[in-house]
Amino acid sequence: MFAPLIRLRRLPALSLLFVATTLGLTCAPSDAARAETTAAWASSPAEPPAAVAATDKALPALQVIRQWGPTPERPFRLGMQRLNPALDKEKQLAAFDPAGYVINSGMLIGSFADQWIGGMALATRRYQWWVEAKASLTAPPGSFGSSVVLGTRDGHVMRIDALSGKVLWTANLDYFTERPFLLSGTTLYAVTAAQGLYALDFQTGKTLWIFDGGFPEGLTIRGGARPVVYENKVIFGTAAGELIAVAADSGKLAWRYNPAYNTARFHDVVGDMVLRGGRLFISRYDGIVAAIDLAGSVRKVLWQETLPGVTTSVFRGDRYYIGCLNGDVFALDPDNLRKVWRKVTGIPVTTLTAGETSLFIGGTAGRITALQASTGNVLWADQLGSSIATPPLVEENVLYYSTGMKNLYAYKMK
Repeated sequence: MFAPLIRLRRLPALSLLFVATTLGLTCAPSDAARAETTAAWASSPAEPPAAVAATDKALPALQVIRQWGPTPERPFRLGMQRLNPALDKEKQLAAFDPAGYVINSGMLIGSFADQWIGGMALATRRYQWWVEAKASLTAPPGSFGSSVVLGTRDGHVMRIDALSGKVLWTANLDYFTERPFLLSGTTLYAVTAAQGLYALDFQTGKTLWIFDGGFPEGLTIRGGARPVVYENKVIFGTAAGELIAVAADSGKLAWRYNPAYNTARFHDVVGDMVLRGGRLFISRYDGIVAAIDLAGSVRKVLWQETLPGVTTSVFRGDRYYIGCLNGDVFALDPDNLRKVWRKVTGIPVTTLTAGETSLFIGGTAGRITALQASTGNVLWADQLGSSIATPPLVEENVLYYSTGMKNLYAYKMK
């Protein structure tokens, strides 16, 4: 599986970009590349004719495109809507959306068109506001209270009011971030592609401190795990599979720890990092799944399992669910990492979402599979026809998947 990656340097630039996008790889841009683009944030009303006329990029049609409601072939699907009809009509090869959307205050918020961020009311499926940006979104939008935090390719982070689209503040990081944001108290934490950990004041956007985790060597896996906070320390993972803990109030290094070494090409910490009873559960792209003791004076691995290339993970109740590059899905007992069940889906797993009784799996090429969480038995499957890179959204017991073609699909969640 990794043979093509070793030969990436021999590919032309366009081929390298396509392969990296398809496999979920990323590399931080050079300073020169970052200097070429600057974000210009400006809130706009629901229908901004002046803004549209002033740009070469057309906004998605503001009329409602309705394809809502189940069909006889898909009784489990609640409906589908094209968020950008023009893009869907073009059927672009390898259309990809690394950031996706977020739901806040009944608004679906994200990038609906190139260089445009919008807010669409789910109840009416009509756009309420627009914000113009000269760089694409790279990080999953974070939903905090009545506001949303967004990260862009040029290293900007922006906080906006969900209902009005008003820009509350912007901050400039050294590189862009692709990981989910973490809000702890009044501090927002963001990890950049260059492995810098930023602490920002959530009210003002002011940078409180920066910790340099060391620039990653070569390509890394897109995304990565959200940081966690434990005993006034912020813990985040690196491309080398290492865990770094820094003081939450000062950004000073507390400790670094690598739970396992192997000869795999990629070691990135992916999926959910979860704290439970003084233990930190992690999953890495090289297949390492481990429970690490943080309560003692010395960090040590309590349990460890090696699976075939982990792409994502999610913790729910008394189960740790793991998705793999070969399409396998595992349910592990967090007390001992015993395999409760294993299911072969036949397609690389990109996202896992756990409901009360069901586990929802997003795969490459837009395949969704719903499993019974207790047994792993298949409940239903659907094919969306376009890539799924971000976890689905949950609102009022409805699961929303968005694709690279910017189509929105809704399913009843159990």
